[in-house]
Amino acid sequence: MDVQLNGERVKLNLDMGLTANHVADLNEQVERLLPEDHKFRELIFDLCNTENIDSVGVTFVISLYKAMKSKKKSFRIVGANEDVQSLFKLMKLDQFFEIDY
Repeated sequence: MDVQLNGERVKLNLDMGLTANHVADLNEQVERLLPEDHKFRELIFDLCNTENIDSVGVTFVISLYKAMKSKKKSFRIVGANEDVQSLFKLMKLDQFFEIDY
């Protein structure tokens, strides 16, 4: 995962599938890369290099969203392919956080 800091925005660029075999590693990386005292207002989760997502991956996204919401930070997803977009729409996740298509 690549992290870009741009002022008050943090962009996480995922470069793998968002599946069960990667989520534990992603959780560790997010905790290490986003310390509690980091002052940012928005987290952008870039899925442009993510081919697939499973139920554990969806749970990871929801957990990330909830963590940002509890810290009063914005959260949005960018770059999701059509399959991932369809899944998020089907699960009505687009009603909770912004998804840029």
